[in-house]
Amino acid sequence: MAKLIDKLWNWGHLEGSHNEITKLDCNMSPEAFAKEYGIARSFIVSYGGNIQPPFDGLAKRLSELQEIKWSVLGDAGTPLPEAELGNTDDILTCIDGGAQNITGGVMDDFFSPERMKRFPPEVLMKIRKKLNANGLDFWCVLYDYQLDNDLTEYLKCFDGVSFWLWGCEKIEDMEKHLEKYFSIAKDNKKMLGVYLWDYKDVGKQPMDGALFEKQIRRYFGLIENKAVDGVIFCSNTVGDADLETNRILKRCIAEYGEREIKK
Repeated sequence: MAKLIDKLWNWGHLEGSHNEITKLDCNMSPEAFAKEYGIARSFIVSYGGNIQPPFDGLAKRLSELQEIKWSVLGDAGTPLPEAELGNTDDILTCIDGGAQNITGGVMDDFFSPERMKRFPPEVLMKIRKKLNANGLDFWCVLYDYQLDNDLTEYLKCFDGVSFWLWGCEKIEDMEKHLEKYFSIAKDNKKMLGVYLWDYKDVGKQPMDGALFEKQIRRYFGLIENKAVDGVIFCSNTVGDADLETNRILKRCIAEYGEREIKK
């Protein structure tokens, strides 16, 4: 039987990726985050183009992680790959080379005009079919400010949709946003994103501790009720900072982590 800790994920970037934004001096790697917080599952996503194929060396370095979902398409600052299917084939090459902990692919920051034009539904379905044929699932990222867009034909192309509130203040109205998310992603696997730092404005500020804890407890409850498949924390890039959010996260993991999730 799975425990709640098994449903927690890191939104993994290379160490130091966010230092320029946050003005923090952080150097925690995804694998160090796993050891520090007990979160052994991680998305691995290119930030500003800092992860490029071939991925074999990094995949080998991350071999101790229990599970990885690798970016088919990196963040908004990562150049679009030339290959029709993004980095799909590069991910599969890593698996062929022994990276059996890779279980999925993800498109970060996907719902922009440029990216949606470059990867129309027929191409997304090719990616999904190829990943699924190799035992991998296919994920995207959805933000609260995109909930009112008609993304139906695109969301059908993904196995899973992770949902993120962009801006600490949105937590006050999270129930309204969650209701919309559940209504439009009803046929997808679901994960909820939680920020350890407020990235809405560049270098803005740490998350409000009370709102952050409110969000975590609500989201952990949704895991226990099997309404979502997991919760993702962003990220190891601030995991070694002296932040209230990091202390709250450790406390909540200690409280909830060993709780069993019934099948």
